[in-house]
Amino acid sequence: MTRRIASVLAALIVLAAPLGEGGRSPAALFALHTLTLLCVALVWCGPSRRRRPSGRILAEPCAYPLAAAIAAVSLAVVSALGTSYPLAAALGTLDLLAPLALFMAALGAGTGERDLGRLRAVVVASTALQACLALARWAQGGSVAASQSFLNRSHLAAFLIVGFCLSLVPSFAPGAPRRARVLWSALAGLHLLGVFALESRGAFAAVLLVLVVFASLRFRRLSRRGRILAVVAVLVCALVSWAVLAARFARAPDPYRYSRLEIWRAAGQMIAERPLLGFGPGMFPHVSPRFNFPIETGPVRYGRGFQEAHSGYLTLAAEAGAPAALLVLAALVGATVLFLRSPSNTADGVHEIGLVLLALLVQGTVEDLQVRPALTIVPALLAGSAAAVLRRRGAASLSSEGPETMRTSRRGIPGMVVGLTCAAYVFTFACLRPFLADREAMAALRSGSSGLDHLERAILLNPLQPEYRNGRAMAVLNSGPLGPDGYARVAIDLLEARRLKPIDYRFPLHLARLESRFAARLFDDALAQERATSLYREAVRLAPLDPRPRLELAGHLLDLKRPADALVMVREGLALEPNFVRARLLEASILLDMERHAEARHSLKLAETTLQSLGGYVPDSSYAAEIVKDARSERERLASLLGGGGHSGERS
Repeated sequence: MTRRIASVLAALIVLAAPLGEGGRSPAALFALHTLTLLCVALVWCGPSRRRRPSGRILAEPCAYPLAAAIAAVSLAVVSALGTSYPLAAALGTLDLLAPLALFMAALGAGTGERDLGRLRAVVVASTALQACLALARWAQGGSVAASQSFLNRSHLAAFLIVGFCLSLVPSFAPGAPRRARVLWSALAGLHLLGVFALESRGAFAAVLLVLVVFASLRFRRLSRRGRILAVVAVLVCALVSWAVLAARFARAPDPYRYSRLEIWRAAGQMIAERPLLGFGPGMFPHVSPRFNFPIETGPVRYGRGFQEAHSGYLTLAAEAGAPAALLVLAALVGATVLFLRSPSNTADGVHEIGLVLLALLVQGTVEDLQVRPALTIVPALLAGSAAAVLRRRGAASLSSEGPETMRTSRRGIPGMVVGLTCAAYVFTFACLRPFLADREAMAALRSGSSGLDHLERAILLNPLQPEYRNGRAMAVLNSGPLGPDGYARVAIDLLEARRLKPIDYRFPLHLARLESRFAARLFDDALAQERATSLYREAVRLAPLDPRPRLELAGHLLDLKRPADALVMVREGLALEPNFVRARLLEASILLDMERHAEARHSLKLAETTLQSLGGYVPDSSYAAEIVKDARSERERLASLLGGGGHSGERS
């Protein structure tokens, strides 16, 4: 009974995995984690298999890969305990724990060959549906439209490769009926067409390696004609892949070709800074702005950031440390080799799961596949089921040679209570409450100025999320004139947000604005401006590659009658972004106040030259829009005082 319910839950997980951007949206992630917890709790409370004392001990088929995976996740947990943003680290750790727990649940459920066959059929049905959708959308809008369900062509292609590998092996099963082999071959071709429609380089490399490995493992058993056909098939796939990529880049150049190596270099710098335990699971997008690199091909140098390392192993090494990444790689390689050693002419489905892991291993070197839960949870479920089949096979061989070495028993009541209590706490605090809080925050965003009540409920549901505190502070600031009570509410929220996420420059920046604009006026506080200066400098320190906090600090120092210090800040910002129009105009204004007229005219001329060169430029981010934004009234004022044209670079 336990196995049947576990099979149903596994099927629901597989069917839900590709929904919501590959399980990445809050609702889809909530569903996946809830189903995973149910599956783990069911297996925990169900019958357990224990060893009987005997002279021979059944060796776990996945003992070493499983030990490596547990050690890696343990290191990630240790890394999370020392992180500077606990909420992100907790969510990142949960994303690592969920696949491991599901693998162990599938292993502990005692999955048989029939169960694995049904699971394979469900996975192929799910991936085939995505392949059909991708091909239909490709016919309407090309490869970009084809990847709509995952919002990333490479990630969707990786999901389709899972179905391709699971369909490839049974299509060549020697003892299967011809009709079945034709059906599996058609499904493999459907998935392959979907992969070609997505035009992903990493996916093509994974497919070609899978074909080479699969053909080489069967090469000796093939006839001469079969060997020729296998070689021809691999060559045809390689030529088609080359032709598809050539057509893709003939239509438009790769916009990220120039930055891929720089991203890897920046990720290497992150790893070098904290090689052992990293910055913490889930911390990569929050730390990477400090390691950003300039792009000299446009008017804005730091307009593009990177949220991942474009390599799953580099991302994991930067977040959990190099030892954890190496252990994960060792676990994946060990499981892949173990499954590939299973005969490919059997119907148990183990061999094709080895091909699945091999494909994901290869594509994971150049893509961050773990950001899509569908690409971690589904393979973990398949791998755990395959390991359970190997365990059953080993137990059967031992029982035929000697006395029974395994027995089935039920866990004691205390163990069940402890397990269910832990599952309930994890579900409540790691799944349900964050999901409900996110819904309230989205409702607040849709409600605009009347959404304060939704933010209040979001904070109650998830008090560890600093964005909710910051959002409530901004809502109070925008609700009308700020009095002492409002000031206190805003300050408390911003201080709490800063405590929850001390690496974010926005919170000290907002506190600095609060101190400089309201504290002195409301309380006649002579020290408010100095506190604001300190907070502005903290924001500058936390955002070393962002010139905008420097511009605000320069304006603040100018108000304090410290033009020399303000000029230093402005020029630091201009060293980062030479085309920062408002910073250039502020430089000209400061130089004019210091009676350095020639330098002021030069700065004004540079600003006007920048505006002239921006004709037709469309900012691709809010950061870029701020950098090239014109301060027309200030520019015209400076032009009239310095005797410049002032209108040659006019922008509305």
